Amino acid sequence: MILPRCAACGRIMTLTGYVTSNGELVCQRHTGAQPSVCCGLPADLSLGADRPLCPRCATSAVRTQQDVKRVLPPIAARLRSLSIRTTTPVRVRLVPFGEVQGLLGGHGEVLGVTVSLGSEVVDLMVVRDLPLARFGAVVAHEVMHAYLAQQGFGMLPPEVAEGLCELLAHAWLKDQPGAPAQWERRRISENPDPVYGGGFRAARAAAIRVGGVRRMLEHVRRCGEFP
Repeated sequence: MILPRCAACGRIMTLTGYVTSNGELVCQRHTGAQPSVCCGLPADLSLGADRPLCPRCATSAVRTQQDVKRVLPPIAARLRSLSIRTTTPVRVRLVPFGEVQGLLGGHGEVLGVTVSLGSEVVDLMVVRDLPLARFGAVVAHEVMHAYLAQQGFGMLPPEVAEGLCELLAHAWLKDQPGAPAQWERRRISENPDPVYGGGFRAARAAAIRVGGVRRMLEHVRRCGEFP
């Protein structure tokens, strides 16, 4: 009989413990530990991150602008291959978690913000200390906001705008290897929020219904709603 090992410390599992939201087994030694905000494993608070992260998440965390310069080019290249190209370059700026929450007045947990004036994108902020899979998903989401602004889509209903952004994030994640990308895809597709999760499911259904994302985007541009 092969006994499972704890996903946090690698020790053989005892009869008691718990299962994280991602389905990983954690032994009773970690009961009561603060969970990582990204994967649910016990966080290591000595890492000095903005929010609780486990050592595994911290390994790929994007913490500085130098990290952004290193990891952003392949993300941007993949988004371009999906035919989402900003008309002018947009800089991704890392900010503390509290700064983004302060801008939005505490309306839920938001990890990125795009600021635009008409068709001009003046800022694109992403929370620092995100593991790579979530960082890439947030960048993809915010790039779609930038694209919609630069392409003159105007003021869309929240579920349409956020649904399109989550659709691009999900598309980027499909090509990323490893369990973290799978968890992020599931987080998007199963999100119960009517704006983000409901919008994503509506956007995906609309793209299937009309035969592709490009046709769906053309309809949204004309009509301001999903076909």
